[in-house]
Amino acid sequence: MSPMTTACDQTMDDGGCRRQDGFTLIEVIVAMAIIATVMVALFRMQSGTINLAGADDFQTTARYLAAKALAQIELSVDDPELKGEFDHAFKGYTWHCEVTDIGANFSDIMPDLTDDAGTLKKIDLTITREQGSRSYHVETFRYAPAG
Repeated sequence: MSPMTTACDQTMDDGGCRRQDGFTLIEVIVAMAIIATVMVALFRMQSGTINLAGADDFQTTARYLAAKALAQIELSVDDPELKGEFDHAFKGYTWHCEVTDIGANFSDIMPDLTDDAGTLKKIDLTITREQGSRSYHVETFRYAPAG
């Protein structure tokens, strides 16, 4: 046998050499590493999509609940601090509100107004959910007539 020839895995009847087909161990390991990397990337992408869907769901619900809470706050806008929970359909959602007077002088822009025309109120409303650390903040202003 010359140094350039290799040994046959199996010798055929006609004296030829038959090569053994298949993958080497290193080829299998490389293929498994590539598949594992792709799977990890896919799972991370799926996890990110689920988190975004949860955030979107919270934002949509919180906007609706903020409008509902603001309607309730406007009925008692003279209370400096309000808080509460929502009905059983939105269990786990709470709101907290701080109402402060703004020292605005309306006679500068509307000279016909008297001094007891009313006050401008700043309303800071925060909607939170017990699960997770998400919160939704609304800052708005309302005019409260005197009397």
